[in-house]
Amino acid sequence: RGEYPGINLRVEVTNWQLLLKRLREEDIEFYVADTAELPADPSLESRPLQRLPGGFYVRAGHPLAGAASVRLEEAWRYGALAIRVPSSIRSIIARMLGMSSADELTVALECDDANLLTRVALESDSVLVSAHAAVAAEVAAGRLKLLQIQDLPMLQAQAGVVTLRGRTPSPMAELIISRLPLINE
Repeated sequence: RGEYPGINLRVEVTNWQLLLKRLREEDIEFYVADTAELPADPSLESRPLQRLPGGFYVRAGHPLAGAASVRLEEAWRYGALAIRVPSSIRSIIARMLGMSSADELTVALECDDANLLTRVALESDSVLVSAHAAVAAEVAAGRLKLLQIQDLPMLQAQAGVVTLRGRTPSPMAELIISRLPLINE
């Protein structure tokens, strides 16, 4: 806003399926989301962002906050908070919890708003599953603690910028996209 005081933007926070529908209807110019489950479609273009590692977080006073490491089962009992978990990550978590299928995995609170999930984690004993970047300020301030989950492989979102192929974005959309941490292709 400091550089371009006359601009007006609209930001929507929702899941990638609804954003894809809005993109196809040309109600939005682009969206940023995990693209792991994006359907193969020649009308879409996806530009990958740098990988976003994630983890499990609890409020500073949480019963597990002081533990050197915890088993996933211990953390999951408190109730998991997460945005819509991609199927690849759901499978890893379900397998670690001894479930025969990712379909058995339940999340205590699933919400498309990462800030709302963070607020819930700060005021409850629920465990937040989040990208590190989304909670960096809360961790730096000491309000959230990263749990060290035993035997947990690195979890990473495959985020990208999704646009309609062949469409020229507005100058403002192109400026915003250019400031995202894109992987140079």
